[in-house]
Amino acid sequence: MRALKIAIIMILVLNGVTSLYSWMTKPDPATDFPTQVQEESVQLPAAEGLDLAALTALTKEIRSGQELERRLNEKGSINNLDLNGDQKVDYLFVREFGDVNSKIGYSLTVEPVKDEVQEVASVTVEKNGNRAEIQVIGNEQIYGDQAIFNDSTEIEREKPPEQASAGQPYPMYNNYFYPRPLWFSPWHFGFYPAYFAFFPVMGRSTYVTHVNRTYNTGSVKRGGNSYQRSSGKQITNPNQGKVANRGISRSLQKPTNTQKKFQATRNRNLRSGGFGSGKTAGRSGLSGSSSGQSRSQVGTSRGSFFGSSSSVRRSTPFGSGSVRSGSIRSRSFSFGK
Repeated sequence: MRALKIAIIMILVLNGVTSLYSWMTKPDPATDFPTQVQEESVQLPAAEGLDLAALTALTKEIRSGQELERRLNEKGSINNLDLNGDQKVDYLFVREFGDVNSKIGYSLTVEPVKDEVQEVASVTVEKNGNRAEIQVIGNEQIYGDQAIFNDSTEIEREKPPEQASAGQPYPMYNNYFYPRPLWFSPWHFGFYPAYFAFFPVMGRSTYVTHVNRTYNTGSVKRGGNSYQRSSGKQITNPNQGKVANRGISRSLQKPTNTQKKFQATRNRNLRSGGFGSGKTAGRSGLSGSSSGQSRSQVGTSRGSFFGSSSSVRRSTPFGSGSVRSGSIRSRSFSFGK
């Protein structure tokens, strides 16, 4: 009996030693993973986050800037942009410009941090009889020179639009050139509609597969739209050339000198342990936090690149939403209330 007890004690001791060794030699994900994320956020090009050919194909399906913004920011969209490198998809803001009777434009921008706006791409749609001539131009900082695609489609939808996505309904027109006020996104940094969440960024191969399965880009051509070039009708994009001087960690094709300096400083600070790291980076800044307020209280987002943010509810002419940081989700949104 004594020998049996000794054998049991020896087995327990050996198991304990083995477990202790495994625990001491196991890599710590809290220290290893952020390094991987930091390196990836610097190496992956920003241009890989939004396929312009797929954006051209998507423009053939929508008929307004509001519809385009919704489609770009819903789950499963072609938007995989992550300019600030926090491993969460950025919200794409859309603003209409031009003439709703003959040539309409959609300007796409991102706010990587508070008070900084980066143009991503512009889309123009021009009337050509019963055809709509489409041209998409990528921002040169993100995509480089001559990132231009074009296609055409019928002005009228082939079939009546459907409210296919979850959430509150929103106006959907049958014609690109239906008389209406120009759409200007009511959302801003830290304040988003309920249908949007900080979706995790897809890997390169996953995103390419997703885009190929979602849109047929066979008719999309590289280069400018010949009809738009010959018509001579000019419209002014209010966001053309807008550049975020800070907040972008993804590699750019043609960064400005200010953007180069920001990224160089950020990389040095990351290596020395500054600016926060990896998944701890929130939307309010790379080391932000969030605090709740009363539901009846109206406030402002306090997120900044280095600070914290608050989570409050607001009402706008376009519905209600929530200021949020990190993975905190908006709670409600309704159009026209």
